[in-house]
Amino acid sequence: MKLLRYVPPGGRQGHGVLIGNEIYPLLHMTTIEAMNRLREGDQHWEEMLQQSPISLSDVTLLPPVEYPGAFLDFYTFEDHVRTARKKRGLDVVPEWYEFPVWYNGSTRCFSGDGATVSFPEHENKKDYELELAIVIKTKCHRVSVEEAGKFIGAYTIVNDFSARQLQGKIMKVGLGPAKAKDFNTGLGPWLVTPEDIPDPRHLRMRAWVNGELWSEGNSGSSHFSFAQMIAYAAEDQTLYPGDILASGTVGTGCGLELDKFLQTGDKVELEIEHIGRLTHWVG
Repeated sequence: MKLLRYVPPGGRQGHGVLIGNEIYPLLHMTTIEAMNRLREGDQHWEEMLQQSPISLSDVTLLPPVEYPGAFLDFYTFEDHVRTARKKRGLDVVPEWYEFPVWYNGSTRCFSGDGATVSFPEHENKKDYELELAIVIKTKCHRVSVEEAGKFIGAYTIVNDFSARQLQGKIMKVGLGPAKAKDFNTGLGPWLVTPEDIPDPRHLRMRAWVNGELWSEGNSGSSHFSFAQMIAYAAEDQTLYPGDILASGTVGTGCGLELDKFLQTGDKVELEIEHIGRLTHWVG
C-alpha cells in the first residue's frame, strides 16, 4: 500500500492512499494512523477512504510524514564510508563495523517530490545522497534485533542534500554535519508498507541528474540491517510512531564519491525498486 500527503489545486492538504494513478483521500486520518491500522490487519481499511479519487497528476506531493518526532540518519554502506573517508585522508575505523552509528537530522526541513531545493548561500559543492528509509509504526524501546523488524511501518526514499564545502569546514570542530544538512532533506514520494516490499535487503537503488545515471547500488550492500539499527537506537531512548530512520548513502550514491556536484537548475531523481522515484530541482 502507498500512503501519501498532497495538496490539490486550490485546496487544502490531505492524506491519501495511492491506487494506480489515483489518490483516494483518507477520512479523518493521517498517513501514520492509516499505516498502523493496515499493519494491524484491519479488514475494513477501505472504509477509511473517500470514494471520489483525485488524479495523481493534479496534485502537489508533500513529505509523506507530517510531523516526525525524530530523524536518525545512519552510516551503513561500507563503500560510501570508505570512499568518503579516503577523500579526507582517513581509513574506516574498526568501531564502524561494531556500531550502527547515526546523526540526528532536523525534522523541520523535509521537502516532498517535485520541490525546489535552496542550498546555503555561497555553497559551491551542492550534493545529493541516495538513501533508503523506514518509518516506525509503534512505540519502541529496548527491543532485540530479532523482534525489531515488527516496528517497521513503511519504507520510503530520503535525499540527504548536503552542502559539502560548508560540511568540510564545520566538521573540523568534531561534532555532526548540522548546518551542512539541515536546510533541506527530500522525503517521499510516499510511504510503502512492508507487504509491498518483497525483500528490503535486495532493492535496486539509482540516481539520475538531468537524465544521466550517476549512482547505482543495492540496499543489500548495507553492513547493518534496519532491525539492527532499530535495536541499537532504541537501547537507551524510545522511538515513536512516525520517527524516520535512514540507511545512509549507498555506495556511489552521491556526487562527493564521483567528484562532481550539482548546479542550479539541475533535476535530481532518486529511485528505489518497489518504492518509486523522488524528484527535486536545484534552486
